[in-house]
Amino acid sequence: MKRRIVPFLWCMAAIPGFLSAQDHAGQGKDTVYILSPVIVTATRARERETPVTFTNLSPRQLRERYSVQDIPVLLAELPSITTYSENGNGIGYNYMNVRGFDQRRISVMINGVPQNDPEDHNVYWIDFPDLLASTDDIQVQRGAGSAFYGPPAIGGSVNLTTNPFRHDPGITLEGMIGFQQFGDSSRTFPLSTRKMGVSFSSGLVEQQYQFYGRLARIQSDGYRYNSAVDMKSYFLGAIRLDRNMTTRLHFFGGPIEDGLAYYGLPKFVNTDLKLRRQNLADWETDSTGARYGAMVPRRVQESESFSQPHTELIHEWRLSDAVTLHTTLFYYSGDGFFDYDASWADTSMLRIGSQYGIPAAQNPTNTLVRAYVGNRQAGALPRMEIDHGDGNLVVGAELRVHRSTHWGKVSFAGGLPPGYDPDYHFYEYNGVRNVISIFGHEVYHLQDDLNLMADLQLAWNTYGIRNEKFLGNQFTVPYFFANPRAGLNYNVSDLWSCYVSLGYTSREPRMRNLYAAEDSWFGATPLFRADTAGGIVRYDFGSPLAKPEHLLNVELGARYAGPTVQAAVTAYWMEFTDELVKSGQVDIFGQPVTGNAGRTRHYGVEIDGAVAVTDAFTVSGNFTLSRNRLISYQTYSPGGAVSTLDGNPIAGFPDVLGNLRVTYRQEHLSSSLLVKYVGAFHTDNFNIAANSTDAYAVLNVEVVSTLPPFLGTGITLRAEVRNVLNTLYLASGEGNSFFPGAERNVLVGMAVHL
Repeated sequence: MKRRIVPFLWCMAAIPGFLSAQDHAGQGKDTVYILSPVIVTATRARERETPVTFTNLSPRQLRERYSVQDIPVLLAELPSITTYSENGNGIGYNYMNVRGFDQRRISVMINGVPQNDPEDHNVYWIDFPDLLASTDDIQVQRGAGSAFYGPPAIGGSVNLTTNPFRHDPGITLEGMIGFQQFGDSSRTFPLSTRKMGVSFSSGLVEQQYQFYGRLARIQSDGYRYNSAVDMKSYFLGAIRLDRNMTTRLHFFGGPIEDGLAYYGLPKFVNTDLKLRRQNLADWETDSTGARYGAMVPRRVQESESFSQPHTELIHEWRLSDAVTLHTTLFYYSGDGFFDYDASWADTSMLRIGSQYGIPAAQNPTNTLVRAYVGNRQAGALPRMEIDHGDGNLVVGAELRVHRSTHWGKVSFAGGLPPGYDPDYHFYEYNGVRNVISIFGHEVYHLQDDLNLMADLQLAWNTYGIRNEKFLGNQFTVPYFFANPRAGLNYNVSDLWSCYVSLGYTSREPRMRNLYAAEDSWFGATPLFRADTAGGIVRYDFGSPLAKPEHLLNVELGARYAGPTVQAAVTAYWMEFTDELVKSGQVDIFGQPVTGNAGRTRHYGVEIDGAVAVTDAFTVSGNFTLSRNRLISYQTYSPGGAVSTLDGNPIAGFPDVLGNLRVTYRQEHLSSSLLVKYVGAFHTDNFNIAANSTDAYAVLNVEVVSTLPPFLGTGITLRAEVRNVLNTLYLASGEGNSFFPGAERNVLVGMAVHL
């Protein structure tokens, strides 16, 4: 009974949490509806119960910290997280790492629904513009096996919960403007960012329904040249409350347009206020990183347009006091294109010639290629939660089907043959992905102060290529994994608890590790074992060259939760077989090229805490010290030379990270000073000094003031200064290519609550 009371009281305390209405059966009795402040998912960890390393962001923290920045930027101050932005200012294409692992190996969920792209495992945060305005809770778990849905978690998992429904009806109007310092400009702080938003909440309608809607638009010029973004967003939600069930419907997304900025810059540009803002298609440096040769700007016509609407139906049915059935159905599509420079492409690459029925006398010039992708994904996530007295058992499944269409055509070129069909696709294929997994998750109370967690996930999935135009490559590659995890949580006292967990996780390579079919027109071939006898290449599509990666992860942690002090310390050891590590090279689209390393090792210590110095002052922060090394890894040059990299640092993994936030709060005011420190790290695995970032620290200031209500209207004022000290730093890189962070920038805004 005790385990039921605590969540119930928590729900009552939440703003949208406790609703009372007349009984709909007409009995005239009060009926209690409990609307959870979070959508409970099977993987959500709980303090003093679940032996998992995790951090939560509360609704108040989200309201205070979110303005216009993308999700990775807001999460950047959590333990062991680093981020970088392609266009420099944190609005557009942003990427995050957890413990150094990129987001392809982080399982990302919204309301428990997987968001990693089924084919390349990436997370395109730009497709969720302004979602944080409708988000009520975020939990970031670190370590292996922390998610049962989507791709198995290697570095950890991120679960965003949207629960924007409010008990009282109201409308909020919001506007923000941002000013960016450009050291190379005569205008020190030109206007560079704009945001407009409106949201409404219906409150309780007919004592059973609630509705919510939000529309917003965020525009930014970007820090780098020709890297502007224009993101429109919507979120529509409805909820029905019944005696023993709740039903939610969410529809959200938004069309986006942006200028391409996916190539980094040479390291020497960091201290040059003009060059660090360049957006280059090509450049040349010598072995020391010094400039020589031409620097070729990216064409202004290179841009992207995409939209990915999401539909979710989330249902919770309390069959009895002990049994609850949760069912989530989802469907999301994604359609769009990006235009990129291909002036280097000749007729054979573009498949123009008599053999294709398109005679040509010359190579096209100034070619701009349009690459289209259309995605369709649907799935079901059923699970049963059973409270059996001595613990809680969750059993569930993931059923997911993904289909995609990819093609490329010439969007513009000079010298095309007469009568050239502008809709001619010089590459085209369909992608196929099917996912089936079942899992069990048990938290068993061995005694009042000791919990045992035991998990097992059985995952089966397939990759496939169908209908490839011209080349006819077609295959299906199946994978099957068993991912177990176990742990103990011991509550030493009312203040202290500790835990230990052991997990084993396996994960398949991404599609491009098998075949980059969209690159076939300029030479990409299937990465499978091949027979070249007789001069004819025959691929064995049952033998891919890329192997699944396997991780054994041990976590040992302790937590202290006192009235004025909260603290946690975690030690982790992550032992890999066949880890997919970055080579330091990038493909034509600026994405890192990866390959299997025989053995790698990651271990470290994370410290996280907060101290209420007074009723008004709070100091919080975290610190990570880690070591990330190749144990057994060899690379081969095109000429066959072997390089042994055993003992080298792994690209992309800083050994030192830290964050410190000092917050001052009064009744109507919250102000914070935030310092983020990121240690140096290598951008390839060859331990080359030139291919590394330098350590940096960035200082931000945030102020939020909520004015006393006047005539039923509330006003919230916001001001932010990011990179206060105007630090010139490189946030990340791949090989000899780096991404600079923006100079000092200022944001001010106001929200009116009616």
